[in-house]
Amino acid sequence: MRSHAFALACLLVACGSSDDDGGNAGTGGSAGTGGAASSGGSAGSGGSAGTGGTAGTGGTAGTGGTAGTGGTAGTGGTAGTGGNPNCTPSALYGKSGELWTATGRLREYAWAGYRTGNVALPNVTGPTKSVTDFGAKPDDSGDDTQAFLDAIAGTASGVLSIPAGKFIITQRLEIKKPNFVLRGAGEGKTVLHFPKALGDIYGLTFNSAGQSNWSFSGAFIQVGGGDSGAKLADVTAAAKLGDTTLKVSATTGITAGMWVRLLMTDAAGSLFKALHAGHFPGNVAEDGGKQVFRFYSKVKSTGAGSVVLERPLPLDVSTAWAPELRAVKPSVSEVGIEQMTLDFPGTTYPGHFKEHGYNALQLTGVVDSWVKNVTILNADYGVNVGGSHFMTVTDVTLDTTFNRGALVGHHGFTVGSSGEVLFTRFDVKKTFVHDLSVDGYTRGTVWSNGKGVDLCMDHHGRAPYGTLWTNLDMGAGTRPFKSGGSSNRMPHSAAYSTYWNIRAAKAMALPANDYGPLLNFVAYQTSATSVTSPYDWKLETIASAALCQPNLHEAMLADLR
Repeated sequence: MRSHAFALACLLVACGSSDDDGGNAGTGGSAGTGGAASSGGSAGSGGSAGTGGTAGTGGTAGTGGTAGTGGTAGTGGTAGTGGNPNCTPSALYGKSGELWTATGRLREYAWAGYRTGNVALPNVTGPTKSVTDFGAKPDDSGDDTQAFLDAIAGTASGVLSIPAGKFIITQRLEIKKPNFVLRGAGEGKTVLHFPKALGDIYGLTFNSAGQSNWSFSGAFIQVGGGDSGAKLADVTAAAKLGDTTLKVSATTGITAGMWVRLLMTDAAGSLFKALHAGHFPGNVAEDGGKQVFRFYSKVKSTGAGSVVLERPLPLDVSTAWAPELRAVKPSVSEVGIEQMTLDFPGTTYPGHFKEHGYNALQLTGVVDSWVKNVTILNADYGVNVGGSHFMTVTDVTLDTTFNRGALVGHHGFTVGSSGEVLFTRFDVKKTFVHDLSVDGYTRGTVWSNGKGVDLCMDHHGRAPYGTLWTNLDMGAGTRPFKSGGSSNRMPHSAAYSTYWNIRAAKAMALPANDYGPLLNFVAYQTSATSVTSPYDWKLETIASAALCQPNLHEAMLADLR
C-alpha cells in the first residue's frame, strides 16, 4: 500500500499574472474570472493533511485526526472488496488492485478530490463573521446584495456565516481570496434567492449561431483565482506513460516534497492524437498550438539533471510538446461553499442556447476547495468547474419547484480544463440538456455515488481524458451517452474513460462506435455481450452485485494509496 498523499504546498500569494488563461469553464465560454489552473494551496484551516486515517474498506476516514471534522473522506460506498471472498474481480483490477499497473487501461483515479481525496473535507471553525454584521436581514423584502458584497470584502479569511432565512441577491458574488468559507445554516434553512437572471442584470445577447452569452459560463456565485508559479525547468527527454522520472534542464529550486506542474503544448495535432491513444487526431483546428495538458505532482527526489515525481505520468511526454516544469503558486485555495439553498424564480426553460443566465455556481482557477450540502433550484446551470484541480463537489441536489418543461436547464454539473475533480453523492432530480459533463482537456475526473432521474454522461469533446464514472444510478437509463459538442471537437471522449458499476431501470445501450478510444465498461448494465467498436474497447459483463469493487475510486484509495 502506498503512503498517504499530503496536502499541497503552502504557497499562497496575492493573485498575480498567470501562465495560461484560466481554462474554459465548461463548454465553450471563457472561464473569465481567473488565471491558470493551479495546484498548491495551504493545509489551511482544516488541519494537517494525512492524519485522519485511510478511507479503509467501508468505514470512515479516521475519527480523531486533524484532517478535519466535517464529514468522511469516503463517498458513501464500500471501498475495496467489502470482505466478500466470492466476489467477481475485474480482469483490469483484480480483487484488491493486484492487477492494476500504471501503464494499463485504468488510470490512477485515487488522486481526485480535495487535497488529493485523501482527507475529509474540513469543518472550518473560524474566525467567523455573519452577513448580518454588514446589514443583511433575512425574510424581509429588502435587497441584501450590498450587505453580502460588503461582508465578502470585509472577511479576510475564515467563515462568512449566513443565518437561516431568505436573502435576496441581485448581483454576482465574487470570491477571489484563499481560506474563505461561505456557510449557511443548512439546505432549506438558508436560502439565497436570485429574482433576476444574469441577462436581466448584465445584458442578454446572442452570437451569430444564436447562442446566449450566458449559455456556457458566468454564475451568481463565482470563485476565481490563478497561478503565477514561475518556470523551473524544461523537460529535455521523452518519457512514457507510467514513468516517474523526468530529465530536466536544471534542478535549481526544485526540492523533494514540493509540488510542481508539468505543462505541455500541442504541436500540429500530435498531442491531441496522443490523448486519443493514436486513434483520432483530436481538435487541431480550434486548439492546435495551445497549452492543453497540465499535470500536478509532488517531487519525490532530484538527481543529476532529473526529477522523480511521486505520481506516475498519465500520458507520454514528448519534447515536441515543449514540456516544462513550473512552480505552484496559487492565489485561491481552501475555499468552501456549503450548507445552503440557491433558489431561482419559477420560469419556463427557454431552450438550448437560449438561456437567460439563471446560473448558480462557477469555480475557476482554484485548488483544494469544495462545494458541499447545497441544493440548487430552477437553474439553467448548476455547478461549473473550470481550470481547477483537486476539487470536491459533494451532496449537491439539482431540482425545480416549477414546471420548466421536459428539459429544465442547460448543464447540471460541468468540468473543463481541470484535473482530479471529484463529483460525488449528487442527485439530479430533473432532466438537463447535459446532466453531467466533461469537456475541454479535463483529466482524471471522477463521478461517484451519484443518481438522477434519467442521467446522461455528456462527453463534450475536446479530449476529456481518463474519466471515471463509478457506482452511479442512472435512473430511467434511456440516454446514458447523450452528448453535445461541436463537430470539430469530436470524438466525444479521449482515451481511457471507464464506466464501472453503472446501473439503471433498464438495460442501457453502449455508445456509438466512434464515441472515443480505449473505453472500459465493467459491470455496466447492458444487454450487449461484446463490443463492435474498432477503437479498442473493453467490456466485462459482471453483475453489479457480484463485482468486487462497487466503487473503483474508493477501492483505489484503499488499495493503491
